[in-house]
Amino acid sequence: MRKLILLVLVAACGGVDDPCPTDDCELKGRTVIKWTFNAYPERGFPMDSCVDFGVHKVAVDLVDINGLATSGQDDCGAAQATFSGLAPGDYDVYVMPLDAAGNPILAFPRTGKVTAGTLQVPQEATINVPWDAWPGTHTGTFLFRISWGGLSCEAVLPEIKNQVLTLAVNGVVQNIMTDDGQMLNGADKKPCKRLTDNFPQSALNAPFGPATLLIEGYDETDMMKFSKQFDTFVGAGITNPTLTFDVPLM
Repeated sequence: MRKLILLVLVAACGGVDDPCPTDDCELKGRTVIKWTFNAYPERGFPMDSCVDFGVHKVAVDLVDINGLATSGQDDCGAAQATFSGLAPGDYDVYVMPLDAAGNPILAFPRTGKVTAGTLQVPQEATINVPWDAWPGTHTGTFLFRISWGGLSCEAVLPEIKNQVLTLAVNGVVQNIMTDDGQMLNGADKKPCKRLTDNFPQSALNAPFGPATLLIEGYDETDMMKFSKQFDTFVGAGITNPTLTFDVPLM
């Protein structure tokens, strides 16, 4: 019997199948640091992707009140790094995107704060890298659909026959054209784009950054019936989400 007990103990801690090879089987608190790139939900834009900026990994440093740093990193696509067993207290958070060679992409890390998580109460913080932190010049594809009180233009009373669109990025009106031939400078009246069309309207090579889109709808008598300006955002790269702008009917 004694021999059997010894075998069980060996298998439980220190054997080939030992789940705690370091002899530390204590469950630890978790602190999760998440990252987003150009996340502006208030502008209807969820975020840009790792591919848009060539980010391969993201390094995260947590610094306690004594200046002691705990460092980690993970693949960019994981969207988070997890730290276990941090000493209790508050930490300054430093997030730095890295390129394929492991070099920092930003001039300075983005910062935030987090409190160490416990076993009972895990903690997390999300650090957003804003659009003006990325070096270089970027452009993106602006993809969008327009609804009118939740309806397609032909279903509205009076029916919306034509639309005029004005896209301004960083305060500058854009002289660019959509894939279906409508200028976005506010001087081009074109037939209303149906909400039910297979593909959204899109404009290639739009400047990257905060934007506004002014939408005007005209009836069959060429009278402007509905108008609304929206705060929006042009993401970097070609794989941006399609944004839907719903013009209220008044």
